[in-house]
Amino acid sequence: MVLKCGIFEIGFKDYKEFKEAVKRARVDERIKKACKEWVGDWSFIPSALLEKAYTLDDIEIVAPSFENYKKRYISEGYCDGNCDYCRYESCREAYIKDVPKIPMWSYVFAPKEEIDQKWLKECAEIITDWCSVIVYYTPEIGYYIGINGAGYDFYDAHWIPLYVLRGLKWHENP
Repeated sequence: MVLKCGIFEIGFKDYKEFKEAVKRARVDERIKKACKEWVGDWSFIPSALLEKAYTLDDIEIVAPSFENYKKRYISEGYCDGNCDYCRYESCREAYIKDVPKIPMWSYVFAPKEEIDQKWLKECAEIITDWCSVIVYYTPEIGYYIGINGAGYDFYDAHWIPLYVLRGLKWHENP
């Protein structure tokens, strides 16, 4: 079985298989080099520029959606899931904190290639779930990602998983 999102096929049957591929990719110097080349083709946009150019209402969080975030929040035991009777909305407060319109890291990353833009659009939820990034949209920038974290290796945590999930094979060309 192959997972699909839009026109894109995900080359893994499940998250476990994907994580194994990422684990192997992290130690492959050819993949690291190819991944850095791919990332070099993206625009690095200072988040301060976003804050000057947009109101928070102008920035759309494509993924994770609040509904998908809430499902995970409930499944991880943060609440009982009885949303009809919930007065506290702790999941909404956690969503606003964990999935901000302006991410913690001081840059957001926008692919320059139209096919990568389309991939972000079509596969946003799986990209968010499997690669721990936030997918955003604004009409001027298009689709882009943000990372709500700092103090660790972004290549190991986000970029190599994105490269693997995207199914790129740049590392196979000398």
